Amino acid sequence: MRITVECYGASARWCGSDAVTLDLPAGSTGNDALDVLASRYSDFSTRRDSVAIASGDAIASPTAPLFDGDVIALIPPVSAG
Repeated sequence: MRITVECYGASARWCGSDAVTLDLPAGSTGNDALDVLASRYSDFSTRRDSVAIASGDAIASPTAPLFDGDVIALIPPVSAG
């Protein structure tokens, strides 16, 4: 299956792009997508655990299954001051 990962904020720098297309096996989860990104992008690999995944307009569980054509978003940590 093929999914699109939209990268927002710092995650775009970590992955070198605003969007990344991943080909994953059927039954993959958000965690699987994060694993692939971490293996491809060393800057992302050190920050993997601080990123949230969103699907649609809600934060998604990293253990939720993904489906062909899904679009997920990486939401990096945000602080205000």
